[in-house]
Amino acid sequence: MTVVHAENFPVRNRLAELGLSVERIEDALRKAESERNFCTPLDPVSLPGNIFWGRTIRFLRETYIPDGWSSASPSNVPLIVAPSGNFAITASSGSPETGYAALSPSTRYAKGNAVMKRVEANRQLLLFGEAEAEPEQQDAGDGIPTWFLLYHHSKTDQGTRLHAELSFPNDTGSRGKISSWYERIILPWIDFEGGFTPFVDEDGDDGDGGIDIPIERLS
Repeated sequence: MTVVHAENFPVRNRLAELGLSVERIEDALRKAESERNFCTPLDPVSLPGNIFWGRTIRFLRETYIPDGWSSASPSNVPLIVAPSGNFAITASSGSPETGYAALSPSTRYAKGNAVMKRVEANRQLLLFGEAEAEPEQQDAGDGIPTWFLLYHHSKTDQGTRLHAELSFPNDTGSRGKISSWYERIILPWIDFEGGFTPFVDEDGDDGDGGIDIPIERLS
């Protein structure tokens, strides 16, 4: 059964155990939204989502690296790694269920092999413990548990609402979408008045190693 933290104090306490806070995560998301708002209807439809995803990663890194966290991108999966080196965080757009404690979200898009290997490492950790879950490392951030900062934009009468949660996947799911979670930390939603709304339902391709398509030379 998934462990869900949704009330104020449990959420804050669990984040504090991870070295995080609601306010600092919200600040990174607000900054990413500001960058997203520079888009116009003349931009490619996926650009606002791509910008929001990329800037979320950047602003989380800028926020926490001074506290001893580090930046890593093994197999092109962008991470922010905890000072202990025991876990990492990445970001991904989520389904409309994101941020609702009573519902079960998934990633919005299918993920590629690099991301799925990280989820498999999470599963191995939960089954066998850290010693069995950690393979021989090749790049910084490899072989450690990975949390996902999921987010989803929706329209409101006043503008845009952003739902988000920090969640720990424990299985790869089906069709490439991650939909099974061991633990979820539900963050307060954020309302943005006005701003960019034409493509609010398009959170864009996360650019984090989507579906891998083998390419072979025709003989």
